[in-house]
Amino acid sequence: MKVKGEISNKGVVVLIDSGATHNFISNQIVKALGMELMDTGGYRVMMGTRKVELGRGVCRGVVLKIQGIRVQEDFLSMELGSTDVILGMK
Repeated sequence: MKVKGEISNKGVVVLIDSGATHNFISNQIVKALGMELMDTGGYRVMMGTRKVELGRGVCRGVVLKIQGIRVQEDFLSMELGSTDVILGMK
C-alpha cells in the first residue's frame, strides 16, 4: 500500500510493505535532504522483482510522519525507483 508521508517537511511516497525485512529510503531523498549516511560496508537486497540492488549505507533515527503518526527508525539507503521510502517489518 502506498501512502503520502513527510520527512523534514518534504513530501515523500511511502510504500508500506509487510514482506520487506527492513526499512529503505531512496538515494535521491537522502541527497535532496542532505541526510547523514553512515557507511555499512555495502549490502545487497533482493527486490520483489527478484532483481538484486546494492545499498550504500544507513540513515539513523529518521523521523517519518504518516497521517499524523510519527515514526522514528533507521533506513537503509538505495535506489527505489518511483517510491521514496519503504516501511518494512523491522
